[in-house]
Amino acid sequence: MTHDDDDDDFLSPSLEASLYDLKAIYRVLVENGDDRPELNGNGFFESLILLLETQAQAEGIDVASDAEWAAWLRDTGPIDSEETSRELLN
Repeated sequence: MTHDDDDDDFLSPSLEASLYDLKAIYRVLVENGDDRPELNGNGFFESLILLLETQAQAEGIDVASDAEWAAWLRDTGPIDSEETSRELLN
């Protein structure tokens, strides 16, 4: 199967993931971003950023502050509760 721009409207899967998982995915992508130029302008990556920024702002985080943003991304919450860490965001 090949992919071209005409497929973009068709290939719009709905994803469900916990906030913990989304933060982890974001951190991995950012840590490897310099090695992966295809992430620039990537719709999934841009949507992930927007989703996380919106959630952070809803929690009172100033996403323009690098220190607050980074601290929020590292905060995974209580890891001893499977139910809390796996609560779906979408």
